[in-house]
Amino acid sequence: MVEIEAAAQIASTLPRKRSVVTAWSRQRNRLTFWLMTAPMLSMAILFIAPILVLVWMSFGGGSDAAPFDGYKALLQPVYLRLLGFTLQLAFISTIICAILSYPIAYLMANVRSQVNLWIAVALFISLWLSFLARTFSWIIILQRRGVVNNFLISTGLTDQPFELVYNKIGVYVGMIHILLPFMVITLIPAMKAIDPAYMRAALSLGASPAKVFRQIYLPLSLPGLVAGSMLVFTLAFGFFITPAILGGGRAPTIVLAIRDQIQQLGDLQLAASTSMVLLVICLALLIAYDRVSGVDRLYDRGGR
Repeated sequence: MVEIEAAAQIASTLPRKRSVVTAWSRQRNRLTFWLMTAPMLSMAILFIAPILVLVWMSFGGGSDAAPFDGYKALLQPVYLRLLGFTLQLAFISTIICAILSYPIAYLMANVRSQVNLWIAVALFISLWLSFLARTFSWIIILQRRGVVNNFLISTGLTDQPFELVYNKIGVYVGMIHILLPFMVITLIPAMKAIDPAYMRAALSLGASPAKVFRQIYLPLSLPGLVAGSMLVFTLAFGFFITPAILGGGRAPTIVLAIRDQIQQLGDLQLAASTSMVLLVICLALLIAYDRVSGVDRLYDRGGR
C-alpha cells in the first residue's frame, strides 16, 4: 500500500518537472537567439548602414547633381595619378614589409632565445604607441638636423644633410615602420603551424638546408605571407596620418584628396564616390586572395 502511494506521488510530480524543463529550454533558446542576433544587428547598424549611406551619397543623394557626376570626375588625370601613386605606395610598402618581416617572424617562430623576448616586446610596444606619436617621432629623426643626418655628417659620409622628410622617402619610412608589426604577427602563426618533421625528413634524405627552405618551408609559409601582405596592403592603401604629416604635401594620395574634397571643395558626392572606389578595390583584393589561397588555409597546418 505504501509503495502504491509513493508511486502515485512520483507520477504526480512528473508533469511539473517536465513543464519546468520545457520552460527552461524555451528561455535558453530565446537567450541563444538574442546572443546570436545582437552582433549581427550591431554590425548592420555600425557597419552596413554607413556604407549604404555612402553609396547613396556617391550617386548624388541629398544634392542636385547627376547620379554619376562623382564617378565621372574621378576619371580626370589628377585623380588617376593620385590613385596610381597610392597603389604604388601601398605595393612598395607591402613588398619591403614582407622582406623585412620574414626573417624576424622566422626567428620568433623557430628559435628559442632571449632575443625573441626583446623582439616581441619591441613589436608590441610599437603596436601600443599611437600612430600620430610614431609619425611625429620620425620628423625628429629624419629632419635636416635630425639623428640620421647628424650621424652621416659626423662620420664623414656626407657634407650636406639629406632631404629625408616632407617627401616620399619620409612617407615610405614611416609607413613601413608602422605596418611592419602587422606583417610579423600574421606570419608567426603560419610558421608555427609548419611541422618540423618535414624539414628533418628532407635533411635526412640529403637535401641541403637552402633547398629545404626553398622547396618546403617557404611554400608552406606562403599562405601566411600572402595574408600578411593583404593586410598590410589594405592598411597602406587607406593610410592618412603618415602621408599627411611626413609627406608635407609632396606625396599626395587619394585619401588626402578625399580630405580636400570635403574641407576645401565641399563636394560630398565626389568624396563619397572616391571612398566607394577605394572600398571596391580593397574588396576586390580580398576576394582575389580568398580565391587564390583561402582564409582557412592560413590555419590548416601551414596551408597543406
